[in-house]
Amino acid sequence: MSKPGIIVLGGTGLIGTAVCECLARAGHAVVSVNSKNYASCVGARADVLINCNGNTFRYKASQDPQWDFAASVTTVEKSLFDFKVSRYFYISTIDVYDRLDDPVYNHEDAAINLRRLHPYAFHKWLGERLVEQFAGQPLILRTGTVLGPGVKKGPLFDLVQNEPLHMSPDSKLSLIDTATIAEAIVGFVAAPPPHRVINLTGTGSVKLREPCAEVGLTWRLAPGAEQVEYHYHINNARLRELFPVQTSHEMATRFLTNTLNKQI
Repeated sequence: MSKPGIIVLGGTGLIGTAVCECLARAGHAVVSVNSKNYASCVGARADVLINCNGNTFRYKASQDPQWDFAASVTTVEKSLFDFKVSRYFYISTIDVYDRLDDPVYNHEDAAINLRRLHPYAFHKWLGERLVEQFAGQPLILRTGTVLGPGVKKGPLFDLVQNEPLHMSPDSKLSLIDTATIAEAIVGFVAAPPPHRVINLTGTGSVKLREPCAEVGLTWRLAPGAEQVEYHYHINNARLRELFPVQTSHEMATRFLTNTLNKQI
């Protein structure tokens, strides 16, 4: 096969779609790979492979850890040997940290107690280790809760769809939108960062009820949701040295405002 500049695995998904569009606008030759055309693309060569693939549903990992292993670990292993690339970007998650509420304990070099990880996070962590071991020039990007056009899950999606929240409105989340992810990746393609792991998420955290109040959005809770309270506060100092990133609060407010305006 001819050598495209960049292969994007999961190129039709939430993050992958934004990444493909942003790379194309920057003038890169991009091949989008998904489950339908994967087999025909095996053996392709490229300068960079960006893996946006894998399971993104925590509850599925809880219900069927074996299925999640196949979705988030086995697929990574296959991609490392099915394609011939110079650099490999892997989209992971901030959930790989066992201390999500304190930036002192969730910087990129922090020790992680694997026994405390949810199966979803543990499998992402395993995928990272495969990438570090077998990719020539790996870059692991640990993203926060993702927002953007086409999002179909998560607390902010539930809010704008008038679905019940499954967590307390006092939960504090670390957010990142697909446009910011894509722009950061384009920048890292052009100028490889001097790191193998970067927390790619918004600055600080946002309490759910605060952007809701700003845009006049009310909520209702699923049974038991009041007792489910998350507290994220992720260290993104490494990212901010390389790339300008907004706060989680700003991205939440923009997402709610844009989505609600489209519904009018």
